Amino acid sequence: MSSTKSFNLILIFIILAGTCFACTPPQSAKVELAPVTVQLKWTHDAQFSGLYTADQKGYFAEEGLAVTFLPGGVNVDPISAVLDGKAQFGIAAATELIALRAQGKPVCAIATIYRRNPTVFFALAGTGIIRPQDFVGKKIRSVSDQPLVLHAMTAHVGIAPDQYTEVDLPSDVALFTSGEVPVWGAYITALVLVVQRAGYEVNIISPDDYGVHFYGDTLYTTDDFIANHPDLTLRFLRAALKGWIYAIENPTEVGQMVVKYNPDANAELENAKMAASLPLINTGEDHIGWMKPDVWTDMEQTMSKEGVLTSRLDVTQVYTMQFLDQIYK
Repeated sequence: MSSTKSFNLILIFIILAGTCFACTPPQSAKVELAPVTVQLKWTHDAQFSGLYTADQKGYFAEEGLAVTFLPGGVNVDPISAVLDGKAQFGIAAATELIALRAQGKPVCAIATIYRRNPTVFFALAGTGIIRPQDFVGKKIRSVSDQPLVLHAMTAHVGIAPDQYTEVDLPSDVALFTSGEVPVWGAYITALVLVVQRAGYEVNIISPDDYGVHFYGDTLYTTDDFIANHPDLTLRFLRAALKGWIYAIENPTEVGQMVVKYNPDANAELENAKMAASLPLINTGEDHIGWMKPDVWTDMEQTMSKEGVLTSRLDVTQVYTMQFLDQIYK
């Protein structure tokens, strides 16, 4: 082959290569994540581990979301943050959402995480207090939303509120172990766990064992947000539930995740909290986050009977199965 032909072939190859390079589409630009804010009902804790997992494992990012968590606390009104639009999603007890809806607040539950209520009543093992019938004549520590649960449970066994005395006390191991108030209401994932880890044996009385089935931590948003952002709501919940499933399957990883948001947290204690919450989240009945209409109906009826609601409410307005149905279809 002559040198002229060789040069021409090389020139053609260069031109074709350049043409092909020019035709190659540029790499896709980095997708901008949609900002989403979640208002927590309390300070950073294993209680919210599914959300932390969804964040740290990239599940939110996979759904095109960049999620920020706002911690709660003593001086924080978590409900107002969602109603005012400061946060798009929040976490609250199901009974709280029912009460808010009865007041005309447009809150709507999209999934329940604690499908067994974490509130229990407990006493030192040596007291002999093992059931609600043993509450008669006793002082009982009952704070926040515990009176509703307490009254409903004792009513189920034929005991009236005037047969025991309710007191308001802070969470304190020393106060509990003093025995002055023998029965305490508390989260099984919080004070109960701390008392047990301090070496005390306790008898635990769970309202769920006495016909009181109140949902605990529930993810919610507003009617307007659901109407205007159904796809974003679906993507958020899908990632959050994926995070909860991971946390359930890997509870010993939760502690270090909590520490990333709260450096003062004790990773070992947070792992123990997660372990204690497993029966509340994964009840074995159905899907994680699933809600049952009859449970919502029973809660509303109990609240009406106890005088918490001044008028009856169409409880189907308080929750929607729209997104759970799509996710688990």
